[in-house]
Amino acid sequence: MTAAALPRSPQQLTTVLGVAVGAMGAAVLGSHVTDVSLPEVGSTTAELDLAAAHHGTASVTAVAAVAPDATSAAATVPELTKAAARNAQHQKIEDAIERFESRIGTTRYEGYCERAVENAFGTQHHYASAREDWRSQDQHRDWQHAPRGAMVFYDTSANAHVALSLGDGRVVSSSAHGRVGIVPIDHFQHPLGWAYAPY
Repeated sequence: MTAAALPRSPQQLTTVLGVAVGAMGAAVLGSHVTDVSLPEVGSTTAELDLAAAHHGTASVTAVAAVAPDATSAAATVPELTKAAARNAQHQKIEDAIERFESRIGTTRYEGYCERAVENAFGTQHHYASAREDWRSQDQHRDWQHAPRGAMVFYDTSANAHVALSLGDGRVVSSSAHGRVGIVPIDHFQHPLGWAYAPY
């Protein structure tokens, strides 16, 4: 191997050697290109003439590589993960509300409010009653401000009652005038508070 215009600084030598190794790797892998040239970038002009026994002479112009800031990409991973989780949770809430609202008018959930809410989230048999559900959750007492998709609980009976907040002062409930429907959040007596659905 002969070299023309050998680089004088360690950085130039490292760049040239890196390109040379890449070119030799391509030749070993079966590249039949007889003349390889990379465009010149900035002030890097070092060249190597590589003599290959079966492939003639390859001329390679070294290109200065600018390493990206490794920390900038890594720093965004937690934020991206959190954003993905938020999007997934948002979609789960919207799906639950849509599923519950698709049952508006049915009487099949009368007396089964806990089942209605769990079924809205695509699950069942987590809690025997709305009261058991309420006691198991991280409770928020400001029921008037229940966010969209939160479960709103009421002390209406021994088993209590639960409905799903629409986030605008209304809930979709299994006992809205005897059937699944949408009513104001204060429609039921003795509100207990709200909790995020654990499903």
